[in-house]
Amino acid sequence: MKKYILFLAVLGLAATAASAQEKTEPEKEQKIIIKYKDGKWDTTYVDSKAAVEDEEEDSDKNNDMAEFKRDMKELKKELGNIKPKKKGIDKNYFYIDMGFNSLMQNGSLNLTGKNAPLSLNQGFNSFGWGFSWARSENLIAQKLRLQYGLGFEFNNYSLRRDSTILISGDSVNFGGAGAGLVKNRLNVNYINFPVLLQFSSNPYKMKRSFNVAVGAEVGFRLGKMTARQEYNLANEVSQQVFTRGALNANPLKVSMIGRVGYGGTDLFLRYSITELFGQEVASNPNVTPVMAGVSFRF
Repeated sequence: MKKYILFLAVLGLAATAASAQEKTEPEKEQKIIIKYKDGKWDTTYVDSKAAVEDEEEDSDKNNDMAEFKRDMKELKKELGNIKPKKKGIDKNYFYIDMGFNSLMQNGSLNLTGKNAPLSLNQGFNSFGWGFSWARSENLIAQKLRLQYGLGFEFNNYSLRRDSTILISGDSVNFGGAGAGLVKNRLNVNYINFPVLLQFSSNPYKMKRSFNVAVGAEVGFRLGKMTARQEYNLANEVSQQVFTRGALNANPLKVSMIGRVGYGGTDLFLRYSITELFGQEVASNPNVTPVMAGVSFRF
């Protein structure tokens, strides 16, 4: 009997101890995480502290990414409002022209009749040159521009025939030259005012640009025309005869101009549509000056 009572007492103590142990064990913490994902709200029950920290870390990363995207969007908007600085366009030019002079009769270099005494020795014997300043203004997309300026032109004409120019009133005539004539030249100079339309394929880099320009210029004679003859006399004696005066040269010259080239070098043609001499007298020569050559732009 005693053994039975003792067994019951031990069993009761064991049950009491187990019950006490269950009461002392702490309850697990649980948290509710609510987040908006894929267009809907999602509720998650989490009973692990590590899992909660992971969720919070992911949430911080998402917030940082969203903030970064907002900053980039604002930066893009600000950059869009900033206008890029335009590259500079060369608006001012300086030209040096060098070319060969000719006189034409009705579009031909073959001078006949009253114009025959003005037939020229071509090439370097009849050389012309000039220089000019020009400014250009934009018309279309910087490539098509209006160019205008101021220039000076110096012309030398070497006459081929042994004849000298004779002036009588408004008449221009030619007489026979004396023996030993070796040089027979006319010189006339102008101040010009050109206006051209210029096309440049690369206006921001003129050194790599194909350029075309066409237009007209008005020129006014500077000073007087000069006629100069040089004679070789006996015993190696030379003599020069100068005739300076208006020589009935036309005070106004209107010319058409064309330029074509690449970079800073152009070929040019200047064709006058007015006569070299005045036409007050029907017998005066009716020749028009022409110059063709190379032009350097700076």
